[in-house]
Amino acid sequence: MIHDAIVVGAGLSGLVCARRLIEAGVDARVLEARPRVGGRLWTGRVGDAVVDLGGHWLSVGQPRLGALAAELAVASIAQRRDGGAVLDDSGRAHGWFARLATAIAQWRAVHRIGRMMRAIPPGAPAEAADAAALDAIALGPWLAGTIGNPVARERIAMHAELVFAADPAGLSLLAYLARLGATGGFAPPGPDLPGGGRDHVFAGGAQTLALRLADPLGDAVRLGAPVEAIEAHGTSLAVRGPAGSHAARHVVLAVPPSLASRLAPLPAPLRRLAAAMQHGAVVKCFAAYDRAFWRDAGLSGEAYRPRGTVRAVVDASPPDGGTPVLLAFVVGAAAATWHARDPDGRRREVLETLAQLFGEAACDPLDYLEADWAIDPWSAGCVAGTPPGALVAGATWRGSHGRIHLAGAEAAVQWPGYMEGAIEAGERAAGAVISDRAFR
Repeated sequence: MIHDAIVVGAGLSGLVCARRLIEAGVDARVLEARPRVGGRLWTGRVGDAVVDLGGHWLSVGQPRLGALAAELAVASIAQRRDGGAVLDDSGRAHGWFARLATAIAQWRAVHRIGRMMRAIPPGAPAEAADAAALDAIALGPWLAGTIGNPVARERIAMHAELVFAADPAGLSLLAYLARLGATGGFAPPGPDLPGGGRDHVFAGGAQTLALRLADPLGDAVRLGAPVEAIEAHGTSLAVRGPAGSHAARHVVLAVPPSLASRLAPLPAPLRRLAAAMQHGAVVKCFAAYDRAFWRDAGLSGEAYRPRGTVRAVVDASPPDGGTPVLLAFVVGAAAATWHARDPDGRRREVLETLAQLFGEAACDPLDYLEADWAIDPWSAGCVAGTPPGALVAGATWRGSHGRIHLAGAEAAVQWPGYMEGAIEAGERAAGAVISDRAFR
């Protein structure tokens, strides 16, 4: 049997694509390697609290995600931020004059980066007037030569690490500016989301979106069915894996570039781009407590650290109450080797950092849990960045290439690497399949 389309990957992008295809009367199947749907959306528990081990937030400027959540009746609640945030500069901006100098330097840097960002054509960074020069230098050296104030420089670098989960020393300046522009800059414009706040979390976790998308698709979604190769055979494509082989007129690759490029006969420029793309290492470390002691001290649970292993912390307590939870992020180089360290040592370092930020009560959690995306074989990390020299060649990870179509969060024009981008890319791939003359 030859299917009209096979979608590889049952993450948010693949499921959005499959739903649209099936609604349009296309005979489509979804093959997913994992024993679950959701891809990089995954809900877990720490103590009795439900937490997002992967994709987490709905933010201002993400209309597709907001509309999908409303359609699927998945409620979203404003991220709790009452209380003060902690910016741990290790005392480097001590005294009012040093703080003022840092604030001015930071404002100037943000303003300059914003001007450069707005000069990058959306979705086509290689077409920028100075693309070659911007792509030839890494963000780290550029920051070192541009921002004289060391504290302001470290804060900008920290922001880049949290966005890309990569070391600025190996990240193309062009790639940084393009991603920043595609995600709204340092502060995406627009009013608060309905219900208040500029970031929302999903009741029951973000994986609920994938579960509700998959439910009506029924047997069209095959779990535990990894794909090993895609080969062209006349007017159809053979999709092969240990669970069996399938034939289809079209294939949608809704998996990360590093995986997709190994499966399918894609053009050489795309394969080179995929090989260059660096999938960021991210570890989410959750600690559950019997009480939210940080709130007792007037703190929100939010913290940022330009130096050290833990770079950011947020309050990840369930939005409907229950067990309080702090979530610490380990990113970049520290996250890439996290799995090789002793588990007790990892746990101890995270809890000691939380204690430095919020008090000694942080050292005694009810439960502790880590989600290390760098060692997930079906994700190979999270968001993807590119080193100097990769973008100026002009290849972009999106579009249709014969009967193979690219989806997944990395294939988006706006919000690449985010749930919003995953939806955009899935919709685009579905539209390309539907527009083929065979389905008119």
